Amino acid sequence: MFRVLTYSVLLILGMVASQLPAIDQLKPEISALTMIFLAYIMIQVGMEFEIDKSRPRKYAVDYLVAMAAAAVPWLTAAAYFWWLFQVGINESLLIGRFAAPTSAGILFTMLAAAGLAATWTYKKARVLAIFDDLDTVLLMIPLKMMLIGFTLKLLGLGVVVVGLLVVAYYMMHWLRVPTNNFWIVGYAALVWGLCVAFDYVTDLHFEVLLPAFALGCLIKSDHLHGSAEFDPNARGPDPYNREWEDLLDRFIKGAFMLLAGMALPPIQLGLIGAGGVLIHVLLLTFLMNVGKCVPLAVYRDEAKVKERAALSLSMFPRGEVGIGVLLVSLDIFYQTGSLDVPGIRESISVAGLSLALNLCLTGLFILAVLRLLKDTHVGKNAGAGAALEENNPSNYVSRRID
Repeated sequence: MFRVLTYSVLLILGMVASQLPAIDQLKPEISALTMIFLAYIMIQVGMEFEIDKSRPRKYAVDYLVAMAAAAVPWLTAAAYFWWLFQVGINESLLIGRFAAPTSAGILFTMLAAAGLAATWTYKKARVLAIFDDLDTVLLMIPLKMMLIGFTLKLLGLGVVVVGLLVVAYYMMHWLRVPTNNFWIVGYAALVWGLCVAFDYVTDLHFEVLLPAFALGCLIKSDHLHGSAEFDPNARGPDPYNREWEDLLDRFIKGAFMLLAGMALPPIQLGLIGAGGVLIHVLLLTFLMNVGKCVPLAVYRDEAKVKERAALSLSMFPRGEVGIGVLLVSLDIFYQTGSLDVPGIRESISVAGLSLALNLCLTGLFILAVLRLLKDTHVGKNAGAGAALEENNPSNYVSRRID
């Protein structure tokens, strides 16, 4: 809870700093560091991803549910910006996409810390959150085509994306490389460098989200849940190595939140005023979270209504991917020169503030999940199961990615 609050404060401080004129001169450096840190986070998410290829139909249902849980808040937010801010439909769809992704990293950590690691809710949320994020990343390409226009280059970009997904699926957890956090930082910098080189050669902006996730899927780690047997010596002889890794991990994610806030354009209230912005932020946050309640209507043959409600609440937290989508959207607006169109900056400001509020509410969401599961059989047994999960070294990264 304290860490989530810290990240929220850092994001807000970054947004405050973005109002300073001196920050505009540092935008290229801020953007580069932000994307490297985002690649680091997405590599970790990919390393956590696992799928049982013997049950494709089951995962097809989960993907459809995750896609719906991402689409409903996205379309709701897009309609909100289009109707109330008079933003064009294409621009509204792009800005509204920030509302779609559940924060997989924050979600996994918070649910495990709450003692729910052995519950059906946790296991199902684990799959849905990653599919949710993946769906968000994939949809950015057609949205980009809608704003920039269809070209053969963008079609080629689509081919590259499909190729990355195919390789990640058929070669999942195949690549044996060092996997401590220091190495992951290096991989993130490499992914960012390759994306920049791709941009330079093709004049296309290939964001780090998908390449970083695909690389994470390729990596076979000896200390990640589900990817290999745990090797206690894999992190080297230094007994303090894990502490330094944790420190680095917290620093990068905290710095990402701060830099992401600084990368956003200066907040422009226009004629709305502070009170109007507050109403917009509260209303938009409410609407997009209601849109995340799709799992409540499905899985009736697997869980009781309280567990399905708890699963829906588990999908509420937003974080790194939502911020990444906002940054990518901002970059597209810079390319097209649309940032000065009336309503765009105000919409982005409301979107960023809503994301910050949602992040601050993460602890309350998890407390609500606990209350819903308190009287269920699985909830009563969650403590013992969670203790076993917490004592399993192979779940180390599951507990620390936040």
